[in-house]
Amino acid sequence: MSNDPNEPPSGFAPLGPAPTPGPSLEEEERAMRKGRWRMIAFAIALGLALLAGLGYLLTSSGPSPYGAIGRQVNGMRAQNFDAFWACALPRANLRELRNNEQLAAAVHERARFNPGQYAQLIRSTCIANLNDHVQPLDSLLPTDDLRAPIEAMRTALASLIENWGAFATYLANLGEGYDADTPEAANLVGAIARGWFEYKVAFAQINDVVRAHVND
Repeated sequence: MSNDPNEPPSGFAPLGPAPTPGPSLEEEERAMRKGRWRMIAFAIALGLALLAGLGYLLTSSGPSPYGAIGRQVNGMRAQNFDAFWACALPRANLRELRNNEQLAAAVHERARFNPGQYAQLIRSTCIANLNDHVQPLDSLLPTDDLRAPIEAMRTALASLIENWGAFATYLANLGEGYDADTPEAANLVGAIARGWFEYKVAFAQINDVVRAHVND
């Protein structure tokens, strides 16, 4: 056994250098808070960038009017035009009426059964559907390429209202049985059939324009 007082006792290894003290709890909390704020700031910046990009797209392209006009015109047809024909041609399958001659034959058939009663039905119940079509159609703000077919629809609608009114007056004043072959009956129903056909042509043209733009 050594007598040197500076020599460590036998069986004990010498101690290494003292460890460097780590960050305090307060320092760790400050670092965590700093990292959290960086993440929040990054998320806010990313969100603002996305909103700015969306705003640019919306303001640069602008909302398309074609979809809105298409929905309005289709709604008018279902609520007003189709509703009128369902009333004026009860029990008829409207999808099977494909041309002027078939439409005219369906009108003649119902007028022949009871002219006075049929005139009353048109005046008191059915014609209101066409009248209710006028104001919504007039309130449309068409694009340049929709202006002509919408005007054609307006003209056809006015023709239908006028000629159905004249036909109802003719039926109400008819003193004898209805004859589809008389010139007045044939002319009035022929004008009604033309208005029906012209409306359908204008409606198809409007939808063609709308589909071309909506599907771009």
